[in-house]
Amino acid sequence: MKVIKYKKIKNKYRVYFDNDISLDLFEDIILKHELLLKKDIDDKKLKQIELDNLKEEIYDKALSYINIKMRSRKEISQYLKKKDYSNNDINETIKRLEKNNLINDNIYAKAYVSDKFNLSSEGPLKIKNGLINGGIDENLASKYVNELKEEDIIDKLDRLVDKKIKTIKNYSGNVLRLKITSYFYNLGYYKSTIDKVLDNKNLNNNDNGIKEYNKLLNKYSKKYSGYELESFIRNKLYQKGFDLDEIKKNIDWYSFYCWLLFVALSLAFFI
Repeated sequence: MKVIKYKKIKNKYRVYFDNDISLDLFEDIILKHELLLKKDIDDKKLKQIELDNLKEEIYDKALSYINIKMRSRKEISQYLKKKDYSNNDINETIKRLEKNNLINDNIYAKAYVSDKFNLSSEGPLKIKNGLINGGIDENLASKYVNELKEEDIIDKLDRLVDKKIKTIKNYSGNVLRLKITSYFYNLGYYKSTIDKVLDNKNLNNNDNGIKEYNKLLNKYSKKYSGYELESFIRNKLYQKGFDLDEIKKNIDWYSFYCWLLFVALSLAFFI
């Protein structure tokens, strides 16, 4: 059979033969096999062209996958297996990618740690697990995670804790501390690091305690009264880490402040 025509189709060429057969081939395959017009192609040669083109197709798909973001060796392998390519073709593709330095687990691990630490809320343990789940050897994952400086981790966690405290307004004291500890432990921070940061924070949120007290008082004053009401509110506040006695001190001071302000304004009005 002979090549009679070419037609450009995206990143390939459709090659037409004189026996009404056509193949969509990559340019590199056309050049490799010197598929000139009118060139005779036997069945053996045609089969080899198809095999080489398949390998080029697998390589091209791997490149497209890598172009989205950096990938590990395992991620490339899993992606190509979903395309139902043979293990032999996948292994050859990965070797070719490694030879061309398009995948490198060392570079991947280092970049992954940097991106996750600087662009996400994740802590060292979660970053390490992410690497391992992505197919990176545990020792290699540990190597790059351990390169993170403790002072940088503490500085990052300190900023994240401040933001988190602002979102948890209905809790205080030890209850607030437990919630924050649990939250950041699940994000992959060591408990010792969390404790170090929280030891320098004021977690007794009396302002929010006053709001919580007033909300409970308005809600349950029709159902309870006297000592029973105070005991009920005290218990509810305790469950959220608030101290009723401290809140009442602040309420008394706030009431006194409002009275002083009222007196001052009244005097100013008459003067």
